[in-house]
Amino acid sequence: MSPAATAAAVLPTPGAYIHLVNTARTVLLYAVGGVVGILLGLATAQVTDTCTGSCNGGRPTFAVWQSGLIGLACAVVVLIACALLDEEFIPVTRQWLRAAWRRRSGDGHKREAS
Repeated sequence: MSPAATAAAVLPTPGAYIHLVNTARTVLLYAVGGVVGILLGLATAQVTDTCTGSCNGGRPTFAVWQSGLIGLACAVVVLIACALLDEEFIPVTRQWLRAAWRRRSGDGHKREAS
């Protein structure tokens, strides 16, 4: 049996393996973006001003909301870089958004019935 026939016999639909790999890679890229955002947000929260005189440590340079905003911006930059570097990032994300929109609007039940 040829390798293509073997692969077709093992996988229920052609391309199912590729779809799973693309989905897993996209989930990993979203996780990396989230972790980078959280870590950079925490790092900016630790930045303090030096104080002269008698103080018990520095006061924070950024407010909590500013640290969160910086972390969010860094996560968005990482996700934009992922979208530019990985050609399957946008199609998989678009597919997830369409599925979520169908679930939210109730279209999924109508399509399955017809």
